[in-house]
Amino acid sequence: MSLSIKALNGDTSFLLTFSPLYSPTPCPRFFPGSFTILVDPWLKGSAEIFSPKFSHTVHVTKPCIGSLREIPDPDMIIVSQDKPDHCHRETLCELSSKSSAVILGTPAAAKKIRGWNHFNPANIKTLKKYNAEQDETIFRVVLPPMSSSASPGEVTVTLMSAKRDITGLHNAIGITYRPPCSVLSPTFNRLVDLPPTPPESPTSHCRPSFSSSATTVVPLPPSDREKTVSVLYSPHGVPYEHVDLWAVHHLVPKSALPLAALIHSFDVVQNPWYLGGNISTGCPGGLQVARNLLPKVWISAHDEDKDVRGLGVQRVTTKKYYVTDVQNLLEKSWGGEKHRRTNVVSLEPDEEYNVKMRP
Repeated sequence: MSLSIKALNGDTSFLLTFSPLYSPTPCPRFFPGSFTILVDPWLKGSAEIFSPKFSHTVHVTKPCIGSLREIPDPDMIIVSQDKPDHCHRETLCELSSKSSAVILGTPAAAKKIRGWNHFNPANIKTLKKYNAEQDETIFRVVLPPMSSSASPGEVTVTLMSAKRDITGLHNAIGITYRPPCSVLSPTFNRLVDLPPTPPESPTSHCRPSFSSSATTVVPLPPSDREKTVSVLYSPHGVPYEHVDLWAVHHLVPKSALPLAALIHSFDVVQNPWYLGGNISTGCPGGLQVARNLLPKVWISAHDEDKDVRGLGVQRVTTKKYYVTDVQNLLEKSWGGEKHRRTNVVSLEPDEEYNVKMRP
């Protein structure tokens, strides 16, 4: 399996492409078993909170594309929060109202996007906060098998949020991908949602759809499983105690560790307490994740030097961490031994990082 992570801007808009082991390189857009996810697209215009006088932000670095119409529709768009630098109306609404992409957002983001009355409401889905005892809090997509004798694959998306976070910034999106079993030659198909039938007959009457229902879980024998790839996206950071539950109860049973990629801020950004306090936990928060989940790569997110103005950001302070700083702190956290397990990367717009996973 392979995972391609492409930066669309200098901030935190990424295109993730998951590909089966047998796919060519680069993987064609509609190759069977592949899956694309667009994360927090913001390509043009400003991001304003309350009003331009309170907070007005624009890109300094030009994105690599000017519109989402310049790329094929992804299978899924994830919007990690309702703030305009993540949930950007001007960028998202350049997509056709007939776009087939499923938009998966946090509760506040999904509500805001529905209020635009631009997209088909059936394509806008709401992420539920993860609860290890409630499987319906995991959003699932079933990837159809390559043949009648093979097994389906699966994509899952999980929302983990900090408690008592008045800013609404501190969350993480967990993603896993397992391709369909490749024992036979693939046949073209896209996505299916299993109807509420018993596990022993999971493929009967398949129909195209996405679902967060637990009935889409496909139990597979260990010998028929492909490697599961896992990604954690947390641009502002989240306390590791919330990620740990996902790792223990979701990743471990899927044998989805170590983490393929951690997409997390490097810089620590702080506002006074009366304006919300911490904005980004940066490198110190990411180190907790890296020490526990051993990602193959840690990619910088939300660290662009943007043009930020307004009363609400006048007292913001930023402590910068560069790639070498993060690398050194990773080594130090492992007792001074050279840390070879995690590559540390900062991507410029249009740069791409590929993670190869052994089967």
